[in-house]
Amino acid sequence: MRKGKPKTPKKLDLAIEVKNFGPISKGTVSLKNLTVLIGPNNSGKSYIAMLVHAFAESYSQRFGLDASTLHYLIRIPVDEKQILINNLPELEELINMFAKSINEELEIPQEISNKIIDEIYKHYYDHNLKDKIEAIYACQQKELIRIDETSYKIGITYSGNVSILSFVRSGKYMKIKNTFNADNITYYIQSEKSNQSPSIREAYSFDITESGETASISNIFIRNVLHISKENMIKNCQHIMETVIDSHYRRIAQKSTMPLSYYLPAGRTGILQSYRTLLANIVNNLTFSSTRKTEPASMQGAVVQLISDIYTMPDKHGPLYDIVVEFEHEITKGEITIKRLLPGSIPEIQYSFKGTAIPIHRTSSTISELAPIILYLKHRVEPGDIMIIEEPEAHLHPENQRLMAKLLVKLIRAGVYVIITTHSDFLLEQLSNYLLISTLPTKKKKFFETENYISTDEIGAYVFQQDNTKGGYQIREEEIDKDDGISDEEFFNVNKSLYDETVKIKDAMTE
Repeated sequence: MRKGKPKTPKKLDLAIEVKNFGPISKGTVSLKNLTVLIGPNNSGKSYIAMLVHAFAESYSQRFGLDASTLHYLIRIPVDEKQILINNLPELEELINMFAKSINEELEIPQEISNKIIDEIYKHYYDHNLKDKIEAIYACQQKELIRIDETSYKIGITYSGNVSILSFVRSGKYMKIKNTFNADNITYYIQSEKSNQSPSIREAYSFDITESGETASISNIFIRNVLHISKENMIKNCQHIMETVIDSHYRRIAQKSTMPLSYYLPAGRTGILQSYRTLLANIVNNLTFSSTRKTEPASMQGAVVQLISDIYTMPDKHGPLYDIVVEFEHEITKGEITIKRLLPGSIPEIQYSFKGTAIPIHRTSSTISELAPIILYLKHRVEPGDIMIIEEPEAHLHPENQRLMAKLLVKLIRAGVYVIITTHSDFLLEQLSNYLLISTLPTKKKKFFETENYISTDEIGAYVFQQDNTKGGYQIREEEIDKDDGISDEEFFNVNKSLYDETVKIKDAMTE
């Protein structure tokens, strides 16, 4: 990591609204740099966390590259483009008319552009999101509907685009609305040799703004230049339609691509203690699925992905290595490593302490619970990624929970988006202290670690509370006060109940 003044991370413009989804009756969560989900067990915190992950997986892994800078490389496979063309008779008619005209400009009207974009969303994103949801929750859509209800509804807003999805218990999947609106797009004809296939080369210019060690690109102007000779237009209408669809696909990619998301589910100790067995089961079912009927163990997609990520963990150190190693030494007093004894073998996870390597299955629950977090931060997660951690305080002494809070704040300062579920008042109290540090004048901040702070606009806290009217749980955004930090009402009520019970017991003892 570069040293010096920490940068201010960008905000993640993503909000999710749900109704009758899992145990949740209703609620909205708007993601911040750090998003904290608080509430009782089985109240729906993991449902929201997994939904964010499913959406990010659907809208990021599609491309496999940085769509904002390599947009000219993105293409839809030809056979899939034909499916889209079959559903776009308006585009085919428009291009056939243009091919017979003498115009040098092909303008795609807004209504046709919107239809192209709608088909692309329906073919790729919405169907992909549906499949991701079923895989990550390891169940059918109808099982995600709240008990005694007939349907669920999900509204997702990202970078100004809105997708509303619903599923009714009868089994009909619907995309109600998607609001990615396009302007009129013009393609300019540039003559080429008569034997050359048509292509669209997007010439673009941009401004670079430099600030210290960083530079940002803005004001991108794209000019769609269609390279084809006019006499070749009629026989190449098919190719022109394909290139027009590709250019629309690139426009969606530039605006809709989500950061990479990494999900660390609860129960990491159990997963890591038995991950070799779980991995063997996954491989066995994949190997024989085409030759025999198998009954694979029901595992959440997040668990399967964790096991897969451990198996394919890269060796190289990532940009967050220094941050996590400092935390690792402070909390474990040793080092967590992963390596293969032989090429192609299952990697061994070990905890090294004072020169002795201990297999992960012989370590304490603290070490095995922290191991996936540490390994992901050492080797996978980068600034700009989303890291979702269920119960990061699990198996940690209260003092170590304070160290976990410090790590989370360091990740925010490094530019990672973090989402956590938690039951820990110690974790929240420490985060509140970092909020208070951000309000101190500069001359007083010197008494604290200056990089360990988080401002009120960088953190969002949501409480999952009983819905006494409709049943289930509703999501309430928790107030974050610059003077008091995150409200501890959720835990204060429990403490008060314990205190009242203690007083009654002591009164009974003295009677």
